Amino acid sequence: MAYTLTSRLLSAARQTYAIAGDGPVRAVGAGSAPTASGAVGWMATPYGVRAGQENESAGLVGNIPEGIVIAVRGTTPPFAGEDPRQVVVDWARNFFAVLLPAAGNPPGFPGDVHLGFYLSFMDLWSKLGPAVKAVVKSFPGQTLYVTGHSKGGALCPLIAWQLRHDYPNLRIVVRSFAGARVGDARFAAAYNAGVTDHIRYEFDNDIVPNLPAQTSIIGALGAPPLVAMALELVNPGYANVGTLSYIQADGTVVPDSAALQAQRIARLVAGLRTVAGVRQIIGCHDISKSTAGYVKAQYPN
Repeated sequence: MAYTLTSRLLSAARQTYAIAGDGPVRAVGAGSAPTASGAVGWMATPYGVRAGQENESAGLVGNIPEGIVIAVRGTTPPFAGEDPRQVVVDWARNFFAVLLPAAGNPPGFPGDVHLGFYLSFMDLWSKLGPAVKAVVKSFPGQTLYVTGHSKGGALCPLIAWQLRHDYPNLRIVVRSFAGARVGDARFAAAYNAGVTDHIRYEFDNDIVPNLPAQTSIIGALGAPPLVAMALELVNPGYANVGTLSYIQADGTVVPDSAALQAQRIARLVAGLRTVAGVRQIIGCHDISKSTAGYVKAQYPN
């Protein structure tokens, strides 16, 4: 079966969860099913790296007929069999949500960015950057495709901005899935002007794309005033990057709008008030099964 480029990039994002060390990344899934590595169309086995204090960050690079794919792993899931130290460090980084300037050395990120994601990017790029450079040198002039799920989706803009600095003459295409927000309005404005082909996919009641939590969600949940004030200090204005393609529960994809955002927040707040609602919200984030919302959707190229 032929799959769209976007669905194949989603399969590449899923394969990042199989990175076990520096070297070739094993395939996941059987055959060419939508969630399987066989759907990606790799021309050779992709190369993966792990980085960070407990190897909590990981990514891979490889070739498909259309160009070079750089995919970033999401947060280590707290499942049996995972290294507990890696899980703790990875999740702790996610909560380093203070926005701080990161304009120092190249690529000179504009505005302020999420401290934890920035640290993860710096760790990962110290190893993934040289791997990407080697592939670009071997296959010059090809389009660079950046993808990732969850935390990987949040790191996509940082990697794309770095690639824009390192390879100014190459086309950069970003397709992120369920990514958390990574920077403030100044970062988003500069990024959107510099990286013009970024579509972010968000499904139904998935909470992660709304993190760090929007103040409207915090207020609607009835957070005490002092808590709301403290959260406002560390979250003074995260903004979204790229163009939203929102996947509704029935699999149809609709564009962004003010009405859509209001409806999503209302549904999310309602879901967070019940155990069944929380379970449904957690399930919306999945990309591992063929029945998952992100997988079932018919993505455009």
